[in-house]
Amino acid sequence: MAVPLQKSPIVKECEGCENVEGEVCRIWAVPAAKWRMGACTSATHVKVEVKTEATKVRVGQQKQKKTK
Repeated sequence: MAVPLQKSPIVKECEGCENVEGEVCRIWAVPAAKWRMGACTSATHVKVEVKTEATKVRVGQQKQKKTK
């Protein structure tokens, strides 16, 4: 038989998430461990920012023919 996991209470970063039921997370047994290294992967209230490096695109840079 499987032993049910004891769920620990949520941390302050979990507030506002749709996966919180009462004072526990319905996905993770220990929510504090998911926030230790950054944002929780299952957080519905956190937007992930993707940093893109702006590169210059040179359009219409053609060599000119020499005319005599």
